[in-house]
Amino acid sequence: MKNIAREEIELSSRQLKAMLYVARYKNLTRAANKLNRSQTAITKAVSKLEEQLGVRLFDRSSVGMTPTVYGEALAKRISNAEAEMFAASEAYRQYNPGVRRANNIPLFTLEISYKRLASFVAVYDTRGVASAANKLQITRSAIYSSIRQIEELLEISLFERDPSGFTPTSYCHVLARHVKLAFAQFQHGVEDIAKVNGVMSGKVVIGTLPYTRTIITPRAINHLLTQYPQLEVSTREGPYAMQESLLRSGEIDLIIGATREDVEDLGVATEVLLQDQLALIVRKDHPLSKKKNLELSDLQDCGWILPAANTPSRKLFDEVLSKHNIQQPSNYIESSSLITIRGLLLESDYIALLSEHQIYFDKLYGLLTTLPLELVNTFRPIGVTVNAQVEPSPAAKLFLESLREVVQDWSQQGC
Repeated sequence: MKNIAREEIELSSRQLKAMLYVARYKNLTRAANKLNRSQTAITKAVSKLEEQLGVRLFDRSSVGMTPTVYGEALAKRISNAEAEMFAASEAYRQYNPGVRRANNIPLFTLEISYKRLASFVAVYDTRGVASAANKLQITRSAIYSSIRQIEELLEISLFERDPSGFTPTSYCHVLARHVKLAFAQFQHGVEDIAKVNGVMSGKVVIGTLPYTRTIITPRAINHLLTQYPQLEVSTREGPYAMQESLLRSGEIDLIIGATREDVEDLGVATEVLLQDQLALIVRKDHPLSKKKNLELSDLQDCGWILPAANTPSRKLFDEVLSKHNIQQPSNYIESSSLITIRGLLLESDYIALLSEHQIYFDKLYGLLTTLPLELVNTFRPIGVTVNAQVEPSPAAKLFLESLREVVQDWSQQGC
């Protein structure tokens, strides 16, 4: 098998569709009839795909074509991609109620070229034709042609054009999400094929929230790469809302950090890994660090570094203040950047609302410490959030295994 799983490859959507139908019906004639193509065209499509992937997808015999283990793995992913485009067509009906047969539009049946779909995604991501052309290394006219063809097929505009760039319409956001998820399924199919041969290749993209960036995520990555050094790993930092959007579109594989409530109803699933308690973090020689019988009321006039409003940690903090009839701080800074928070704490008497886990190394090397005051009832569930509607890639599954092992060891050590 060719070593192609490490990098994303461009697979023809029409060839993938042909492969899926041959796998589904196990017969060239029936597949050709269903797709309204010639048997010769279907045969060439499958052969080119096998050549590109470097594996045999079907066992040929006089009675038909039976998917090999590689074919079964790939067909499953293509079927998932097909389902994503069907969902896009169902949503499309709401934006163009007059359409009669949305399911036959080539965009939704994987009968449109991969390059046209990639051009659409590039314009959506960059909000401009020039940037999209540069990203894909093709001409601007090719980008314009792809967007024009897709809009003509849909009979609606996907972008509002103005001097500042291309602004996506409401349906454009929906379509982009499903196309990105379909693309992710194509790539996961390649990685699944590699896994069949025992070649662990692929990439995992991890969304990290503040809590896990100091210890848990780095240790899980190191644990993973010690066993599978050929895998690619990248992280994405940012607020939860942004990361959830990336998760839904398949651009990241999972999110690690403080979990949100009721996410099961939103198409994402959460696995709680541990419970974490908030603490009051200060510089080592802070005036209050040695105070005996410290009470929350003693902190009334202090300066604070707090998480953003409506985050799980901030809500818990607000509840503690309310329970003790203490007013909200008037002097505070909002930040989720541990680097910024560390810099502020080391050169001031501010108090930060963090977890002791987040200052593990700062405390180890004597830079920061915790005030001797327990914040009762400020436990937060820390876990991993995934897209409930998408099967993780092989690389993502391996990372999840490493993450669970690291958290288990961490808990057993009482850290």
